[in-house]
Amino acid sequence: MGLLKGTLSLSKYRVAGHIPDNFRNFTDTQLKLFSFQELSMSTKEKSIGWTSLENVLDTDFQYANYSLADYLIFTLRIDRRIISPSLLKLKVFEAEKQLIAERGKNKIYKEERNEIRDRVRLKLLSKTPATPSFHEICWNVSRGSLIFGSFSEKIKEDFEDLFKRTFKLDLTPFIPWDREYMEQEAVKLIPLNQ
Repeated sequence: MGLLKGTLSLSKYRVAGHIPDNFRNFTDTQLKLFSFQELSMSTKEKSIGWTSLENVLDTDFQYANYSLADYLIFTLRIDRRIISPSLLKLKVFEAEKQLIAERGKNKIYKEERNEIRDRVRLKLLSKTPATPSFHEICWNVSRGSLIFGSFSEKIKEDFEDLFKRTFKLDLTPFIPWDREYMEQEAVKLIPLNQ
């Protein structure tokens, strides 16, 4: 949790789009609507959603603890179930061997092999615990800037998609030499000769 303590790897974005008049109420509703939902012992591979920064188990945002002056601070939680390819291969091989022994024939058709692979994969998924990851977000609403706690392209893609679905706003990666940004910053500079 780099925003609270420790180190932080971050990606910076610019937020673009129309912000509703009642943005605080809108934000509260949307964060709760797209909050993180636990993966039960189902066969889903991934669950993604928003949680509180201070307590990643808090998905209710009861006391609007994500709002601090002009900033919104919260966390993206992604739980993934990952099956080792070698484990899947081994379990599929065992299931194929068992089918061959039951039939007394050495041949398994491609459709059967695919069905076995799918069945074994689903069985392993239902038994595999999810591995959680947490990525902080600090969004300065008035400036339209946002920092996100990850460099991973895959995670950034998940974040950008969920952010757009949640807030109906666009994210563009921040580039310091962007002309529009440089013009905004130039206005803020005070000439040295005054």
